[in-house]
Amino acid sequence: MSPQPQLPKPRGRRTETGLGPNPTVTTVVPVKDGADELRRCLTALRASTVDPELHELLVVDDGSSDDSSAVAREFGATVLRFEQNRGPAFARNRGAELARGQILFFCDADVEVHPDTIERARACFVRDQDLAAVIGSYDEAPGSPHFIAQFKNLFHHWVHQHGSEDASTFWTGCGAVRRDTFLAHGGFDETFARPSIEDIELGFRLRADGQKIRLEKEMQAKHLKRWRLFDLLRTDIFLRGAPWVALMLRDRHLSADLNLSTGSKLATLLTGVLGITLVGLPVTGHAMALLPFATLIVLATLAARVTSIFGSRRTPVAADLAFATFAIATLSASFWFAGDAFALIPFALLSATMSTHVSLHADFLRQRGFTFILAAGPMQLLYQMCCALSVPVGFLAHLRSESRDAQSSRSQTEEARA
Repeated sequence: MSPQPQLPKPRGRRTETGLGPNPTVTTVVPVKDGADELRRCLTALRASTVDPELHELLVVDDGSSDDSSAVAREFGATVLRFEQNRGPAFARNRGAELARGQILFFCDADVEVHPDTIERARACFVRDQDLAAVIGSYDEAPGSPHFIAQFKNLFHHWVHQHGSEDASTFWTGCGAVRRDTFLAHGGFDETFARPSIEDIELGFRLRADGQKIRLEKEMQAKHLKRWRLFDLLRTDIFLRGAPWVALMLRDRHLSADLNLSTGSKLATLLTGVLGITLVGLPVTGHAMALLPFATLIVLATLAARVTSIFGSRRTPVAADLAFATFAIATLSASFWFAGDAFALIPFALLSATMSTHVSLHADFLRQRGFTFILAAGPMQLLYQMCCALSVPVGFLAHLRSESRDAQSSRSQTEEARA
């Protein structure tokens, strides 16, 4: 099927009518070379408690080279396939145009919804007929056992569970929006050719038009993605963090919700101070003061490997106590060997950073145990460093965008005069 025309530009039209007591839903799943995870995704969708007569399943194959389309057809999904990859924003928009449901439920191909997820989304629209969109969260049991995936998704779960129910953004991992509202506001911005912040950008536009977005905390799904460290850094800085900063500068929208809470901003500031300290100590003749912190990083790496063995299960108490004893003894020896009181400074800053997210680490302790917390401390620092780096990168991207817009405006003016 050849690509269809792009969605219309935002017209800012507000929703005027409700959906009634029994709205229909179209689930739109974009996929690119993800047949194995797609099978699990569609199995979960077909197990949903929503009435099949009210639910349409639509898969958009965005230029896959595997058998993703064939897998989708096995589950009775309507399949829209493109030979050339155009990105998830384009794929979801085309799916929205083809959809017959009054509600568009967006789900990533590497996500397993809970049986009641879609029904919870429908219930939100039934309860509040003025609602434009609703988002959920990942659950406490990520699909991949590896530590980075466990940390990333548990952190996401915590952020959403502690966010305001009056949401200021949208999310396509597990989110629903009225189809008429989606089309009236132009859908997702297709200039995002890769998975980025196209959902956040749509949420900003909806809120700017006075539309209501709800965070439904019990509307959950399992994330199957196995994160690798390089992919995590690239995503957090260049595909999410920096574009988000540029978007906030463009719209002059400084949110204090979800990843942009006051605690997160303070943690980013403290992490910046820690980074300066780690560079400054050897410069000022206190290189040995870095030994205990370096030891902590090694211990955290070992702890991450231990937690990966247990995946979404809590580390057994005996293993936790053994690792805690080993870690305390090793750190004590490193402090003694370093013989420099300045070695306490990085630990003080690390403690201050972690104190901005006390409830997060309390959840980690409850869900996974002490060994997981030991591994999570440096991972939180790494995340906050990504946030800090995203600010200048996003600011430069914003300046480039403004420069291009100004140049385009001048060119149009000169053409008009000619």
